[in-house]
Amino acid sequence: MEQKHPIIPLLLKEMETIPLDFHVIGSEGFIDLFMCGSAAGKIIGLAGEFNPENRGDCLILSIPAEEMKTATTVMDEISEIGSQVRTGLYLKGSGVYIDYRMHSSAAEDITRIVRRIIGMGNRIRVSDLGPSSGGIAAMDSVDSRIHLGVVSYEADILSETGLTRGSDYYIEYNFRRQEERGFRALVYDDEGFSIRYVKSAFLEEVQRLSIEKRIPKAAILSRTLNDRYRSSTLVPFSMMDDQLSVLYSASEKHPEAKFRLVAVRSYDSSVWDWV
Repeated sequence: MEQKHPIIPLLLKEMETIPLDFHVIGSEGFIDLFMCGSAAGKIIGLAGEFNPENRGDCLILSIPAEEMKTATTVMDEISEIGSQVRTGLYLKGSGVYIDYRMHSSAAEDITRIVRRIIGMGNRIRVSDLGPSSGGIAAMDSVDSRIHLGVVSYEADILSETGLTRGSDYYIEYNFRRQEERGFRALVYDDEGFSIRYVKSAFLEEVQRLSIEKRIPKAAILSRTLNDRYRSSTLVPFSMMDDQLSVLYSASEKHPEAKFRLVAVRSYDSSVWDWV
């Protein structure tokens, strides 16, 4: 979707693509632009009047986004597709791009949603649709826009999640898709995948604090290991300390989870050997 703001052309002189997150307050939509590393130092002078927030070596700039309110209605519809996960949200040129990855069984749902998008008069457009290179390639693409870090931990919460002890699961979360039944997730096992709901007071507290601190997530990937729950969260490298703070705060509120930190690492291809 096209995004117009006087600061955008200036920012894009320093960064070809800018990772972002979004939020809606009442009837207004906003995007939070994340500019990290050397680009942040150059941009601070340009963006000073918009009161950017410093976070590590990142600069976060929040600007109004008229079309975001419209986009959320489409995003909500896509989020109803059980086999999808969002893999990217960024500004490129004058457009906001939202990337999704989903199973081919969702073709009928996608066909219906695209028809609705076509009827919106180019306010939102389909940029690319077809077979993907998979989840690892999607994370590599995110890392090329903003360097990622991985924070992994274990917790003794299997008994409340609804996941069976002694079974091997690999879990991919649908970001903020939290319902009364828990977090909607894709759960993979030896028989393929299914859509399940994972419920845990500890996980709910982690998510609440993450939203409060406005920590964008590239992915949340979990698994069962030795009858414990192990989770790895991919966040901007500069915000790993914020993610750690969230985990320690949640563990203090829920000591019964028996939180244990496993790894805090910069993202590279080797993380897939142990995530």
